[in-house]
Formats: sequence, structure tokens, C-alpha cells
Amino acid sequence: MLSVVHIVNQFFAGLGGEEKADVPVGVIEGAAGVARGLQVQFGDLAKVVSTVFFGDNYFHEHPEAARDAILQELRLRRPQIVVAGPAFNAGRYGLACVKICQMISEELGAPCVTAMHPENPAVAAYREYHNLKVFLLPTAQTATGMTEALSAMARFTCRLESGAEIECAQEAGYVSRGVRRLEKTDRTGADRAIDLLLKRLRGEPFMTEVPMEIWDQATPAAALADLSRATIAIVSTSGVVPWGNPDGFKTYRNTYWRKYNIAELKCMEPGRWEAVHGGYNVSFMNQNPHYGVPLDALRSLEVEGVIGRLYPSYYVVPGNQGAPSVMRRIGEEIAADLRSEGVDGVLLVAT
Repeated sequence: MLSVVHIVNQFFAGLGGEEKADVPVGVIEGAAGVARGLQVQFGDLAKVVSTVFFGDNYFHEHPEAARDAILQELRLRRPQIVVAGPAFNAGRYGLACVKICQMISEELGAPCVTAMHPENPAVAAYREYHNLKVFLLPTAQTATGMTEALSAMARFTCRLESGAEIECAQEAGYVSRGVRRLEKTDRTGADRAIDLLLKRLRGEPFMTEVPMEIWDQATPAAALADLSRATIAIVSTSGVVPWGNPDGFKTYRNTYWRKYNIAELKCMEPGRWEAVHGGYNVSFMNQNPHYGVPLDALRSLEVEGVIGRLYPSYYVVPGNQGAPSVMRRIGEEIAADLRSEGVDGVLLVAT
């Protein structure tokens, strides 16, 4: 029977949410948490021999220790295939899954299967590795698609173990890694190109042989000529809002932005502001809102004459799991408002 190790974060291991994001790497024998759902999908075809877990914060803050601990567990269990995730649209979790799969395939030579939403920031890292032993399957944005994600991961894992040839990404259903491979065909390139062109002209579906990634091109703005005369605004994805969250922001996937008045304030007093965000431990931000809206530092720069004037409101959106298309629209809307208000420059505060 195929032996599998399932690697998950603290939430999907059933240990807790952000309050447990600092837990170190650990192992649970057999299937635990989400891995139980994966085992159901496997049926009698494979067995989850252990569930390895890590805290989202721990993995990124202690990369070497996390790496060594995960490799030690896997060397003990010697799985035939490793499954990580699914991470859906969670960026920290997704990046951890991709890095772990890359590490395992390099160090142990085992094939790896992970899964996440195509707009997860970690997909870019997956493509940069060009690793033929790592496969990333597309999922829904949220854990509402868990059953479908686990089913797809189980089917793909069993197919890998069977030794069946894995077709190109478009045919096999995994996310393309940007790897081009030579294949034999009985038709010349000219014939294939003409066929594709005719299908396109007729409006028929076709599949290109050389897919190209299309990336946004952002031209950097010119440097401010005189910062001491400039009006500077704060734009933050930290989710810091007035206490009580008056505009009803969610902790993830927000589709709108707001700006809040700070004209008469010299600092962000704890207790008057709170962080609404599902991507980090907000207790630190609640204790010191300046981490997300550095009003105290900018007031000092204003008094010293380093900047001419601080715009009397700050702009905010909780950026957790924000879809690129939505964040692009929000950015355009904020930029239009900044221009209309005569703002010269922006301090962008991310988490």
C-alpha cells in the first residue's frame, strides 16, 4: 500500500488558529486533522502514516529549525509520496507548502503534491523552482472547497504512485511550472501553427503549445523633488481601524477600502484602534497600532520639516487573501482619491 506523509499547518492539524501560529514542528501518528479527510479519499489505495504540522509563524521565523525537524521526521518514516496543504488562498501557508515540497524533493528525492488557489502568492515561487517532482493543484479560494481539494490531491497522488505518465499541466490538471519539454509529433510546426491560427480566427477553442505568463508592468513614479514640501499619506494593508470596526471589514478577502481621519491626532492610542486581519496575530498590533499606521514617526518627521505635511486621513484595507484583481481595483480607486486630494507621495505599510 502507498505510504504518504501529510504536512499541514497548526490550523488544519486541529491545534488552533493564530494563537497557535508559533508552535514548532511536531508529528501525530496516522491521520489527524485535515489528513483524516485525505485518508477517506484514499480509501484502501494509500495510508497516511503520519501527520506533520507546523505553526505558520514558526516556519517563517525559524526556517532552519523547521527544515531540519521536518526532514528528520520524513527520514524516519520514508514515505513514498508527500502531500502538503491544501493552502487555498493563505499566503504564508502556501509559501510554506511550496518550500517544504521543494526541500523534500531535493533532499529525499520523493515526489510531492500540494494544492492552493491559483492566485495564492506562493504559486509564483512554485513556478520559479521548475521542479519536475513537485505538482501544485488548483483549489477554490477558501476551505469550503476542502472536499474537492482533498479528492483531487488523493487521485493525483495515486496516479503518481502508479507510474502512469503525467501529461502536460493543461491536460493533467496541475498548475504549470513553465517547463518546456520536447515531444514527438507527426505534424510539422507549420501545420500546427496554421491550425491554431484558423481556430482562433473562427473563434473556436484552441490550446497553445507555448503558454506565456502575462504580468502587470508598473512604471515607478519619479522621485519627489522636495520631500520637505510634499504632502504624504499613509496607505496600509494592516487592517487597523477604529475600535468596533465601524465599516464591517472582514478578516480576509475584503473588496473595499476606507480612510479614517487622523488630523488632530499625534499618536494611535491603544484601545481606540483595533486590527481586523486574519493573516497575522493581531494582539501585537492592538497593543501598538503604530506597527500598521506609523503616525507617531510621521508626526515627528512633520515637525522636523523632513516632510511638508501629513495628509489628514489614512487609507486602509485588510489585505489578507486579497485576490489580485480586487486589490488592483482597490489600488486604482485609492490612487484616484489621492490624486484628487493633491497628495504627492505615499507611505505604503504592509504586514
